[in-house]
Amino acid sequence: MRSMVCRRDAVRNRKIRIIVRLYRRPFTYWYPGTDVVGELIRKYGRIADNGDFLVISEKALATAYGYIYDESSIRADVITRILTFILNRYVWGYLLSRYIGIKTRQLLLTTPIEVMARHKKLALRYGGFKHFIKPVSEAGIDAKNLPYQYVALPLRDANRIARSIYQGFLMRGKRINVLIIDTDRAFRPKRLGNIVFSTRKSFIRGIIDLGGFGYIIGKALPRLFKVYPTPVAYYGDWVSLTTILRIGKAARSIIGEGFGLSVYDMLSKLNKRSFGDVTWMDMNKITHYPAVLVRVRVVDTINQAEER
Repeated sequence: MRSMVCRRDAVRNRKIRIIVRLYRRPFTYWYPGTDVVGELIRKYGRIADNGDFLVISEKALATAYGYIYDESSIRADVITRILTFILNRYVWGYLLSRYIGIKTRQLLLTTPIEVMARHKKLALRYGGFKHFIKPVSEAGIDAKNLPYQYVALPLRDANRIARSIYQGFLMRGKRINVLIIDTDRAFRPKRLGNIVFSTRKSFIRGIIDLGGFGYIIGKALPRLFKVYPTPVAYYGDWVSLTTILRIGKAARSIIGEGFGLSVYDMLSKLNKRSFGDVTWMDMNKITHYPAVLVRVRVVDTINQAEER
């Protein structure tokens, strides 16, 4: 369990204290066909309270619900390979990374063009050109924590999945809020609380998917934005978009990266030379944390003092 305390002065000299506690439980890898609702209830059913937030990684859900694709089956055409070389290798890898800072620069410079081109072609199919121009994790498609050349696709029914998890807990007497997030960045203008620019699709009102253009704007003008993981879907009590963003960010801090920030981190940890050497059995060689329980409590410190 991890806790954070934030103090805030309210009107009429009243003082409140916001207490945020995060609970993290280890899971085995969620293979395709995993009973996600059952796993979540088994881990968090006893400690969850009404009003808690269960924050879940979209990539783990995508794998469990079968939203995966084998990119080795894709044949990239000449035009896609040329565009991939220009965008990923030259524009992002050599030019822009020097000015806006890209953690995956080495990935862009060393990954074979054919491999990147297959990924780009799939991104173009799922998200269109605005996602094609993004350097990594285009259209919310991610290759981390998967074997061979499988990638996780974005959930098309994220709202339904969030609702089914909510109902599963409700049937056991727990009314919790379910939030699905993705590590892809979302940028909220500091002077606008109800609008967020994301780099992938979201089902939450107020989040505008700008694809690669959102990534460029957010990275080029960091002083104008606050950065959060992207909330993909939410089901539960009404809360503001700002609250959803903050809950997601708090949970993201302890959800972890699985095998690492990139597929090459995964190869390194598994001591494998190529993606073809990574198997499904390898996925369970580390502990995974795909879901975190967040508890928010507001305490009126003035009233407490008077009661004493």
